[in-house]
Amino acid sequence: MIRIVMAIIAVIVGTAIGSIVNTLIGFLNVQFFPLPEGLTYFDLFDEANMAPIIEWIGTLPDTAFILVVIAHLSQAFVGGVVAALIAKRNMLCVALIVGSISLIGGIMNMSIIPSPVWMWMEMPFYILVAYWAAKIVMKWRGCDTN
Repeated sequence: MIRIVMAIIAVIVGTAIGSIVNTLIGFLNVQFFPLPEGLTYFDLFDEANMAPIIEWIGTLPDTAFILVVIAHLSQAFVGGVVAALIAKRNMLCVALIVGSISLIGGIMNMSIIPSPVWMWMEMPFYILVAYWAAKIVMKWRGCDTN
């Protein structure tokens, strides 16, 4: 029973910390590519402000989206590491659950916020970086990584 509770806590905390990392990198990106006057970072998720957001996104260079991809994948990686560190057992499982939650969030994000089509290529990497995160933690702990 305690293992299940620890796994649930690991997934929740890993997902939360991964989301914080994603948001912080997102804030950094807005520093490099500022939003138009009168809009804030949180307006990206407000349907009432979609017209100016779509217009602004259309003016961004492709390099603006590289940091976004890094933010998204960092969420899955950092969240996976945190979850695996907390879980102690079933490290791969909890990290992959965090990666799957990140993937679902990424799909929802790409469906809501207009982005270049090539950004959809990041989707399989959510699971892959979460897998790597678990394998790294397992190696640190001296667990079998096969």
